[in-house]
Amino acid sequence: MTNLRSYNGTMNNDFSKETRSYQDPAAQRIEAAAQRREALEAEFPRVSAVYDGFYLQLEELSDEGNRFFLGAEAIVGSKLCYEGKTRETAQLLSGDGRVLAQITGAAAERLAAYASADWHLEPLISAIFFRAQGKRATAELAFICWAPLSAEHSTALAAFCRNIADRIASGDRAELKLSQKQFISVLRSNGAWYLTPATKREPLQKGTIVYKNRRSGTERIAAYALGHRRGCSVLASLFWLALAAGIVYLVWSFFFAP
Repeated sequence: MTNLRSYNGTMNNDFSKETRSYQDPAAQRIEAAAQRREALEAEFPRVSAVYDGFYLQLEELSDEGNRFFLGAEAIVGSKLCYEGKTRETAQLLSGDGRVLAQITGAAAERLAAYASADWHLEPLISAIFFRAQGKRATAELAFICWAPLSAEHSTALAAFCRNIADRIASGDRAELKLSQKQFISVLRSNGAWYLTPATKREPLQKGTIVYKNRRSGTERIAAYALGHRRGCSVLASLFWLALAAGIVYLVWSFFFAP
């Protein structure tokens, strides 16, 4: 009997040790995931704190803005300029400083908050519409905004913005908002990741048609020439002159040639 009690005591002690040393695999996985998340948050900032992207509809343009958006200068995917006036009002400008439209309301307040914190604001032409009533243009902009970050992260977001601009120029209305996982992919790839899903535009009002929502072939050539190397503005000018000369020659050949 004594031996049996001694055996039982030993068995119970061993069982207690095993019970104390046991760890739930599911709990370990959760803890490991939390540690990885903390490591990522230490390496990469929270996207909601440093980045924003959204589309903005411009319903009212200035007379100068109406001429600009209906003319050859307005190229889908190209960059415009933002100038904050007050928290309630901001201006959209062309590259040479012409006032194209006023931005008011919640959008102006949102942009003013970013501008006051020294964020980078990048307004891109997303689409241009023509409204039959009044024969006026309206436009949609893609705003991509980010806070002051390290040089490496800022370079990645600038590259991401250029890639999104190229998607918009091809007629692909890319989603501008990013999840934390997508944001990390952008930074890790130095801006080479830009595979956000495409989004649909809200239905147009009656009497409004799409005037431009992508670049034409000639616009792509002109945009490349004007936006890249030194001296390319001369190349763009020569291209347009050659195109105009070709049109004049075709008209002369058709109507006046013997």
